[in-house]
Amino acid sequence: MSWGTDPSIQWPTAARESALHIIERALGTSRGVILTGEWGVGKSRLLHAALDRAAADGARVLWASGAVPTSSEGSLSDQLRDSRLAKPGEWAAEPVVIGLDDAHLLDPVDAASLYAFVRADRVRLVASAMAGVDVPAGVSRLWVERLAERLELPLFTRAEVATVLQARLGGQTSVDCLERLWSATRGNALLLRELTDAAMAEGGLVQKGGIWNWRGELPADPAGRLGALIQLRLNGLRADERELLQLVSLAEPLEADIAAVAGLARAAESLNRSGMVVTERSGLRLRLRLAYPLYSAVILRAMPELVGRRLRRQLADAIEATGMRRSGDVPRMVRLRLEAGQIPVVGDLSAAAESALSQHDYEKAEELARLALPRSDAADTATGVRLVLGQALEGQGRHLEAEDVLSDGPTRPADDEEVIVVRAVNLAFGLGRLPEAIGIVEHGLAHAGDPDRSSLRGARCLLGLLDDRFADVAGAGGALDGAPGRVPRHAGLVGAPVAFACVESGDPEQAWRALSRESPDASRCPERHRLTGGATEWVRGYAALRAVGPVEAAAQLDGMRWWDEGVPRDRIRISLLRARVHRARGNSAAAVEELRRAGALGAPPDWLTTRTWTLAQLAAALAEAGEHAEAVRALVEVRSLGSQRVLYPLARDGTALEMARVSAHVGDRVSAVRQALAVAASAAAAGRRAQSVDALNLAARLGAADEAAGLLPDTSALSGLTALQAHHVRALARWDGDDLDDIAERYAVLGFRPLAAETAAQSARSHRAQGNHRRCRAARVLCQNLLTAFDGTLPPWAGDELLTSPGPAAPLTVREREVAALVAAGQSNQEVADRLCVSVRTVENHLHRTYDKLGITARSELAGRLDPHDCSRRECDTGAAPAGRPL
Repeated sequence: MSWGTDPSIQWPTAARESALHIIERALGTSRGVILTGEWGVGKSRLLHAALDRAAADGARVLWASGAVPTSSEGSLSDQLRDSRLAKPGEWAAEPVVIGLDDAHLLDPVDAASLYAFVRADRVRLVASAMAGVDVPAGVSRLWVERLAERLELPLFTRAEVATVLQARLGGQTSVDCLERLWSATRGNALLLRELTDAAMAEGGLVQKGGIWNWRGELPADPAGRLGALIQLRLNGLRADERELLQLVSLAEPLEADIAAVAGLARAAESLNRSGMVVTERSGLRLRLRLAYPLYSAVILRAMPELVGRRLRRQLADAIEATGMRRSGDVPRMVRLRLEAGQIPVVGDLSAAAESALSQHDYEKAEELARLALPRSDAADTATGVRLVLGQALEGQGRHLEAEDVLSDGPTRPADDEEVIVVRAVNLAFGLGRLPEAIGIVEHGLAHAGDPDRSSLRGARCLLGLLDDRFADVAGAGGALDGAPGRVPRHAGLVGAPVAFACVESGDPEQAWRALSRESPDASRCPERHRLTGGATEWVRGYAALRAVGPVEAAAQLDGMRWWDEGVPRDRIRISLLRARVHRARGNSAAAVEELRRAGALGAPPDWLTTRTWTLAQLAAALAEAGEHAEAVRALVEVRSLGSQRVLYPLARDGTALEMARVSAHVGDRVSAVRQALAVAASAAAAGRRAQSVDALNLAARLGAADEAAGLLPDTSALSGLTALQAHHVRALARWDGDDLDDIAERYAVLGFRPLAAETAAQSARSHRAQGNHRRCRAARVLCQNLLTAFDGTLPPWAGDELLTSPGPAAPLTVREREVAALVAAGQSNQEVADRLCVSVRTVENHLHRTYDKLGITARSELAGRLDPHDCSRRECDTGAAPAGRPL
């Protein structure tokens, strides 16, 4: 059977180019390669692509499958009987490559024959085998005896899914579309292919404005190709295994030790071994999940109704029997009972509604609240349910309906503190009626019976941020005063926005000192306060970044890992903060991953996050990572969301500043400077000095230092990174190399490595212009060391071959190498001059040029920069043995 590519698997291999190169190398340097990986990872697709390339290079390609019965056409034995196979020693003249799919299913006799052929070098092999299963001895011996390499194929990462979709669709996918595809498939290549094709066929994937978006539900109809593919994977299961899969589908993650599952332990073990069910730890609980969310959709749609009703009631009873101590137990039990036709008690309905609200499942929260409201006899219960209903309507964008619910109701007084806060949020962020929102908060404070009223004072601060009165909010510093450990009740409601305003006003050290005094528990506030719940931890980490650097901020983030399993709003916030830390340290790739996750979560906008600002940060991180084309495509999505953005000046200017960074990276410096200066002016007028100085710093680095220095605010009240950035602007305006040296060192000590490297490069150019070559070399060395520390490069506007390539770009002459080797061996200039019969001045000149080419400043550094072979040649003459490492 001659080679012919299967048209059903023609999908791009854009994310597997490195693997293809490894296979090509293996066919040239060894006798083949064995591809391994779990089900659906893309082994067959890669195998076909590798054989295509081998055929294009002139090899004769044969195809076989371990799943084909022995002696049948297309089996391995059928191919090995081919009389045209190359004889031993004839590989170079007539290369033959056998492609073997499903090698783990190969008959042991055929596997032994294959081993003999490969060992005799009569064929080269490219085979695929399932990971985690037994492979015939003849195949495994090829790898054990190093006759063939083994290449493990992992699941696609988010970035690789984006690459594949870009190649397949011929256009950009929106961030949330990409996240939905990745989350549904977990990077499984087969599921990604089928899901994408099904979505396109059913109209779920649509292109609008050059961007692919996904609308509607997952196309997982069991009657379709995708459902049939998954069903094929589920075929052959025992009855207990199928029942366990149904239980997990109904209530995942499902505890392994609850009564409904305990009797199915054998099924759980076998499904876990086969990779269909995975386990995870949550405290002391061991929980079960399906390997891929798509399995659940297919299993549930194929489940008979009566079976589903019985299993749902069984699970609800089992969860209720555990005492429902975990936060997710009540909502899960309520959902199961409702789906089984039972109505839970009103307290459980109310708790489930609040849980759905916290998870931003607003439709479910509304449904549960409307079920609970008519059953709420007690006034306090009805009060809470009505509040949840109002927030659920607000989250769906039904702001007028939410205002009707929150402003009037027989069981909800309009002057209640919590209702005022939620109403103010809805009026300001949803309806754009900021003056009215401020008015009802001030009225509530004026008529407060409780002098504390932390919620209302916190709402006043938040509305002040939205109204762009950062100086006023920062001036409410009483919230940050007090002795350590003595924080008022609900301090986070006031302290978080005040501290945030202090950071943005340019004094992060004040916020950092104040928030460092708070105990972790003191910063927690009720979850229903959507704009402030849990924000103090975030602001503490942000203040740490701006005050003492990314190392301390990363330590703060380590204590916030519980946010990763929290509500979507918290997950967005922690991803945004991690991205800021990664970018500060030069890890742009990690920042891109975090921002992709943040951009895909559907949380409503607030004072720390807006979708437009998040996507603009993603575009800038992509540009910093060198992905300029994708960064520009991301800006298309940012601009398309312009009409939907929150009218929040901080977010508006933050978005514009990130867009300026993208412009600078792609080469449009004029536009970038113009955007940065506009942001600086707008931010300065509102008292947002941190943002203003950040924008001026960018403009100065792009060549507008004089203009930027003239726009700097009063720096006497600045601290932390903001103060250092302002100093940087002034040093660039003066083109002061000494000051730039100091600033580069301070950036480096704080941990802002990309800024430190760029400043060191600026310092080197300044010293070179002044003729100070020794200081120039020192700055170049610092720049190079910093770039090496985070494996980065200078931004395009700061690039200079003299700075980024101090070593190999300028090879040493023969005489320079001789002089350098002798000096590295410990000889003085006079001794070298006598040895080579030249003057001391000549030796000094050679050393000066050598230092310049190697990017060093002293003779003590020569041994570490010279090729050891140069020193070893001198070793015979000098008797010295310098310890060095290759350049």
